Amino acid sequence: MSSEEQAMNYDLAIDIINLMKMMASRKKANAKSEEERVELDEKIGMYCYEEGVLTGRNGDDLARTSLYDKVFNLYSPIVKSEYALG
Repeated sequence: MSSEEQAMNYDLAIDIINLMKMMASRKKANAKSEEERVELDEKIGMYCYEEGVLTGRNGDDLARTSLYDKVFNLYSPIVKSEYALG
């Protein structure tokens, strides 16, 4: 994979994390209990940290690669099902 392709893939991974953060924020706005809001705040914090890993602010190259796999294997199907048409 060329460095251009890799950079585009990391940009896509960051976009997916931002979508996960946005979905958690929406759920938090509609949360019925304080426990649910706290849990969603923790998830939002985790997504912010993960975004930092992918952008190089947090972690190292091994953490970045591992998170990249997590985004495409775990988060991507969630985003696809959330925004599926029809």
